[in-house]
Amino acid sequence: MESRPKIYMICGISGSGKTAFSKNLELHGIPRISMDEELWPDYYVYPGLLSKEHLGFLYEQATERIFAKIRNFCAEGRPCSVDMPFCKRAQRDIFRAHIESCGGEPVLIWINTDLPVLKKRLAEREGKNGPNNLPVSEEEIEMFWKGFQRPYDEKHIEIDGNRDFEMDEILKMI
Repeated sequence: MESRPKIYMICGISGSGKTAFSKNLELHGIPRISMDEELWPDYYVYPGLLSKEHLGFLYEQATERIFAKIRNFCAEGRPCSVDMPFCKRAQRDIFRAHIESCGGEPVLIWINTDLPVLKKRLAEREGKNGPNNLPVSEEEIEMFWKGFQRPYDEKHIEIDGNRDFEMDEILKMI
């Protein structure tokens, strides 16, 4: 039986370490797709200037580009990681179904990080700019923390986001 390419869904709250983790995977030959980087040119360059409807439209377009990239990786039989919060179960289910329809194997990796660590990391972003340093206010992180649907009842791999990643150990798990 041929193995299906693994598509790693990197899940966690802003500041949890998704991008750092995905970039580590990249160093080990697993290409990365980033929602923040897909949205950056349109969405974040003009914060506060776009309507809610336009923002939703841009998010849908970015999602379609990500789906196209996933299809390409699956068609080539190559793994990749998708770096985005996946904060709701319904969104994770949509991505799983898409990955499976492309012939890939979805693997959910949850970067579980404590709230004080998230706040510290996000505070360190202040004054920085770019898709991987998006500012998040104290109110937003509290809202994200309360609204995040943890994948306890879903098949997933949980990574401790409170400490440095032990990539050799993680690569054996995934």
